Amino acid sequence: MGVKVLNAALDGIRTLKLRRAACGVAVAGLVSVASIGAASAFETRNAQEVAAVNARLLQTEMMVAALTCDLRSQYNTAVRAFEKDLVRHGKILRKIFRRDHGASAQRRLDKYITQLANDASARSNIDRATYCRTATSLFSNVLASGPGGFDQMTQQLIQEAALPIQTR
Repeated sequence: MGVKVLNAALDGIRTLKLRRAACGVAVAGLVSVASIGAASAFETRNAQEVAAVNARLLQTEMMVAALTCDLRSQYNTAVRAFEKDLVRHGKILRKIFRRDHGASAQRRLDKYITQLANDASARSNIDRATYCRTATSLFSNVLASGPGGFDQMTQQLIQEAALPIQTR
């Protein structure tokens, strides 16, 4: 089920690419590559850093879904259930940006997270009903992973959806 959720999101991205290309509009960075411009904003060097990026992708997708589809309750439940994981990954992500960007780390991290949210929002605008059904399934999968399962579930969802976040 988790694969279907992220694959549906990727299908939405492909549709967005086609629609924008047909209109002659430049396509913004897309989450399928962790935002093309944003992905070059940092370099992951190990599995722990990849996990932190994956967690941020998932958290941002859930945040946009919560606001777009009135799934705030599910988002709050997920954030409370996985608060320790999200905080741990957030610290790692900040460390990556500090290492790679020094004094401009916070600004670059904020820009990266904003781009992820903008990409998710753009997908939600393609077909709101489908996006919200997909988001509901995403929350179900996340919440079903249970305590201690966040990293494994996130890695599985991201890998099975073929999002190319890899270590160097």
